[in-house]
Amino acid sequence: MTMNIRQPRMSPSNSSDAPPWADLMKSFFSGSHQLFAALDMEPSKIAADEVCVFATIPAFFSCEGEGGCAHPGAYTIILDTVFGFSVFAKIQRPQAIATINLKTDYLRPIEIGAKVICSAECFAINGNIARTRGQIVDYDGRPLASAAGAFMIGSGGPDFARIAEGPHA
Repeated sequence: MTMNIRQPRMSPSNSSDAPPWADLMKSFFSGSHQLFAALDMEPSKIAADEVCVFATIPAFFSCEGEGGCAHPGAYTIILDTVFGFSVFAKIQRPQAIATINLKTDYLRPIEIGAKVICSAECFAINGNIARTRGQIVDYDGRPLASAAGAFMIGSGGPDFARIAEGPHA
């Protein structure tokens, strides 16, 4: 997947033609999702063909003996979360999903405090299985990790419709 990191940041909530599902997902992932909050994640593109998120690598991902870099598992955690976001963008509605396969290729270390760009796409849906791919690059466009995954749509999990309605539901 190629990504032009110099393109302007896009925000569905600032767009008058943004579909309601995009605003719902941006709201959930930027405010309600604990990992997005901890990584200071900011969605910059939410579309059915691609999701792009800016993130900062926090100190809790620090790995002893890695010289100020994040544990390699941080890549997988971040990509798994952004891949799930891309599945929601593809199906255009919040629905419970579960990761059933995720293969991550670690290309170079991520330093604690680094700002990164995570992009993902859900490129195919066959029955209730969604297939995803994506990458993490640094702000200079150098690849840090790439991955491919599969997700089950309609698995048991959070009731996103109830979450969207708020605490009064």
